Amino acid sequence: MTDTTSLIASSVLIGIAVLALKTGLGCGFASLSRREVTYLATVYLVVSVIMGYLVGIIPLDLTQNILAMGVTMHLIIAAGLIYFGIHTKRQWLSQRRDLSRKTFLWLSIPCPVCLTATFLACTVLAGAIDRSNIVIGAIVGLVFFAGIIIASFSVAFLAERFDSKDPSALGTTMILFGLFYLLSPLVIPAYMQAQTVQTPGIQVDPGEIALSFALMAVLAALGFARDRYKRSNS
Repeated sequence: MTDTTSLIASSVLIGIAVLALKTGLGCGFASLSRREVTYLATVYLVVSVIMGYLVGIIPLDLTQNILAMGVTMHLIIAAGLIYFGIHTKRQWLSQRRDLSRKTFLWLSIPCPVCLTATFLACTVLAGAIDRSNIVIGAIVGLVFFAGIIIASFSVAFLAERFDSKDPSALGTTMILFGLFYLLSPLVIPAYMQAQTVQTPGIQVDPGEIALSFALMAVLAALGFARDRYKRSNS
């Protein structure tokens, strides 16, 4: 692989890792067993393989039409994350009612943004490396699988260690990610320009991708620290 090709492939996989982080955090803060987390990670693996298979079959115009609705999709997801995040916290703090096994789906189930990003990742990698579409999908899926497992198990381990695993932490994380979804079109302008991409030679800025990854990690850390602080002072 040339340096440029390696850079493009690495940047695309880092972007997928960001989505895996979001999913893994939702699983980690929810009341899911390791087997259930593994099942969900496997779903992402299978979906990625399917997306890889569909590269070259789905017309590019259809993908561009979906991307053109990116702002609308972001707003819908952001509103759902914020609303159900607040609802999750309120139900737990006021009635000790655990809704995490339902509301975590807003973070962890493949959404239109995630599915479109997965398809684009497979498309870009198909043009960057000499592999079959199925193998491309498997590579993307394995990044998803590993990212979800690592993020989820790490969060669950830390939460148990510091005795702060409760639905309130999930609610805080959902709210922070909802705010991120509201701001992401401004923070990551490359996403907003993605609808102009006509070929797999997509222009990827590793700095912007790294920034988005760092912001997601910071948001999750802030939510964890905030709930830990509240518990220690209650």
